[in-house]
Amino acid sequence: MAALYAASSFVSQWIFGRQSDVLGRRALLLFGSFATALATGLFVLKVPAGAYLAFRALQGIGAGAFIPAANALVGDLVPDQRRGSAFGLLSSASMGGFALGPFIGGVMGNFFGLRAPFGLGAILAFLATVAVFQGMPPMQRQHRARPESKPRTAPLQEKLWPLYLINFGWTGLVGMYDTVWSLYMKSLGASNLVIGLSFTLFAIPLLLSNFLGGALANRPGWRRKLIVGGSFLNAMTVILYIVSQNAWLSIGISVLEAIAMSLIGPALQALLLSRTPDAWRGTIQGRFQAVGTLGALVMATFSGILMTHNIKTPFWAGAALLVATAVIFGWVRGGRVSNDN
Repeated sequence: MAALYAASSFVSQWIFGRQSDVLGRRALLLFGSFATALATGLFVLKVPAGAYLAFRALQGIGAGAFIPAANALVGDLVPDQRRGSAFGLLSSASMGGFALGPFIGGVMGNFFGLRAPFGLGAILAFLATVAVFQGMPPMQRQHRARPESKPRTAPLQEKLWPLYLINFGWTGLVGMYDTVWSLYMKSLGASNLVIGLSFTLFAIPLLLSNFLGGALANRPGWRRKLIVGGSFLNAMTVILYIVSQNAWLSIGISVLEAIAMSLIGPALQALLLSRTPDAWRGTIQGRFQAVGTLGALVMATFSGILMTHNIKTPFWAGAALLVATAVIFGWVRGGRVSNDN
């Protein structure tokens, strides 16, 4: 189910990012949120197990349509000097859902059965669809791509490949944690309650620190420094997990990791948009998100293999990947793309 979600997200992000340039952001936001609502609601049905795989894939398609369009919309509506804060706010909203979702799902599942959280999730996603429909007017033509406005591909990709690369490494950590984190915490003696709390206690500091990271990323000259510095700090926290022998200490380390991630995310998105032509915002966002999803899928797969040796071995691999991509990203500054912020 995890692999299908990642695979369907990867394909749909690559496809639907461009469609948001052609059809407008609103159409893809509506489609993505409605597909998510439908797929989540279908989980309440009692059907053969294979059907749930299809539902999970549909959820991935919904996310693949929604996320690139939402990120590109920031570029449409927010000037460059405020995009860091805008992406910080967008990320904080996502982390708010991530912090509350597991708690609400656990309570509902405990009192009303395991199907109940899917019903609530479907209602929330449907309300998001209504919010997009009511609160967002149809996109104006200037936000849509025109064939004659397409830039040459090669110079554009030359500017963007270092950002794709570091997103591959950074988002790859998400795939690693998806595979390893719960088992890692259990190896430290954590109960199921503590494991559940660890997700919330990571999301809340990230929610708050995103505002600071976003404000810092409003300064174009700081964006590269924030990405490189945040990446090395993030890698250091991954190594600290290896050293830790206590579940609560690891939760404390995750607060430091949340701060590191808040330095990377808004700056990375703001820098990406500053290098993207207006007519290609959705397309580039789709490719950017797809590369990150690929990194998560690759690291999830390899982490499953590596942890058969030792539960902490995937952390070494994740830290090495992030450091390697950060070094390459920082080194590119001395190359032909050094004239960019």
